[in-house]
Amino acid sequence: MKLLFFVGKGGVGKSTSSSLFSVHLAAAGKQVLLNSIDPAHNLSDIFLTPIGHKPKRLMSNLWVMETDLSRWVKKSLKDTEREFKSAYKYQDAFNLSKYFTTLKYSPGLEEHALLLAIQDAMERHKDKDFVIFDTPPTALTMRFLALPETTLVWMRELKKIRKNIIDKKEIILRIRKDTSGKELERDVVLERIEYLIATYEKLSAMLQDQGSTKVFLILNPDNLSKSESISIGKELGNLGIGIPFVVINKYVDECDFKQQLEEDFPESRIGVINRLPSELTGIPNLTSEHLPIEISAI
Repeated sequence: MKLLFFVGKGGVGKSTSSSLFSVHLAAAGKQVLLNSIDPAHNLSDIFLTPIGHKPKRLMSNLWVMETDLSRWVKKSLKDTEREFKSAYKYQDAFNLSKYFTTLKYSPGLEEHALLLAIQDAMERHKDKDFVIFDTPPTALTMRFLALPETTLVWMRELKKIRKNIIDKKEIILRIRKDTSGKELERDVVLERIEYLIATYEKLSAMLQDQGSTKVFLILNPDNLSKSESISIGKELGNLGIGIPFVVINKYVDECDFKQQLEEDFPESRIGVINRLPSELTGIPNLTSEHLPIEISAI
């Protein structure tokens, strides 16, 4: 299974580009899931049919869905509350449950929910050749792509703190001359921290694996779009994520924009989707439109 992420500035045509590639890959015999994780979904308009949060089959090899981010935020909150209650069984005595309502204001909640949605799509659709993600605009996309690495830094420090707490508990037991002979119970909080570290290490490795995860950077032939795309490239590079493909949407042959872009992204394959007189909608139109990057290169 390969994961394709279509990233870029808002409004440059990520949804159209991801739909175009999805249709061509499916027509070539590949099993494809196209998943919009952008809260402002456009796939229903592009495919001219209602699409919900469950995969809908539009071609023999193509399933399309629009992730409901609010559902994943609620799931994240519910899971966190359940895990907290399990780890801290004494919380009722201190009336800590009333503070769970503040979790919904936690920073990074949307990014975490997006990662949960991506992880779920990967696990549920292991049988697909391609799982394609139409992503939100730059800011949110960069935050959720960075989340595994930034969380690992925090979780590893948290693990050190928790181990220090456990060591001090053992010292206190020895001072009290606990002769029960019972082995100390495994610390549930430490277990949870170690589980999260393993999960985020796996996600981070997956995002950095250019063999199975490929990023398509979509932009328009204008300086503002180009400037933001260069910033995206630098930020992804800092995360160890490469950009093998760059696609210029709404391209005009007369301009020298592509040549300029080849200098900015020397290691990327660059393709173009020409400016069309009307919106690219409907499977017949998507199928007949030229694919900017040959399938064999993906």
